[in-house]
Amino acid sequence: MTKALPRKPFYSLMEACERWGISVSDAAAYVLEAELVLSYAVAALKVEVSERDHDADGVPFLIPCGQRRHVGTLDLHRVDAFHVLTQGAEMVARFFSTDGEVMEPLDDAGERCLVAVERSALAVRHAEFERFEAQQVRLPSLDRTAADLDKGSRRGRGAPKKFDFEGVLCAMIVLVNAEGVPATQAEMINKMRAWFEQRLGPDNVPCDSSIKLRVVRFWDHIKPDTKKPSALQDIHAAPRRGRRSA
Repeated sequence: MTKALPRKPFYSLMEACERWGISVSDAAAYVLEAELVLSYAVAALKVEVSERDHDADGVPFLIPCGQRRHVGTLDLHRVDAFHVLTQGAEMVARFFSTDGEVMEPLDDAGERCLVAVERSALAVRHAEFERFEAQQVRLPSLDRTAADLDKGSRRGRGAPKKFDFEGVLCAMIVLVNAEGVPATQAEMINKMRAWFEQRLGPDNVPCDSSIKLRVVRFWDHIKPDTKKPSALQDIHAAPRRGRRSA
């Protein structure tokens, strides 16, 4: 018989397993195959936040974005979660936000540290709970609509991109064509930040280091150069008046 559960922001692993009728070892198999994401609830955990990106060769790297205290759930890497499930506990050095940010725990001195995660502390976020249940267990949904189900199945398992950098670069092309190249790299960064602020709000924009990383890729090719003529300067130059006949 399916166990009824109240709507909660997250559920303990034991609650989830009981509702789905699976064992911890079953959950471990789903986790290792990236079919189920497990989380860890924290209260004001100090973390170093980084965004993930890839270079021209597709090699991933991190862009440090500062420190903050995180309140809520953090997702575990599937290998860490598997070790917690099979061994009972694991020392974890890296977590992930729902937006794909990398969260590395810090101690009181601001140094990176490990966090002990025990099996009893594992949780399943509500959205992940419903996604897994809809795709794997086929039990009656708690409160997800048909539209949400369709959207979740199209999105897949990977974390969605948090920031539309392709969109902001397109916007900067239009801006440069209309107004000319900003005088400095810092001004270009400010304009890109303003674009994100207008769409996402001032508290939900990429960190400056993340924006700068994109700007430095093209800035040397478009920056104003007073030592030589610029095609863009010609485009935006004021029209010359013809000579008056004598």
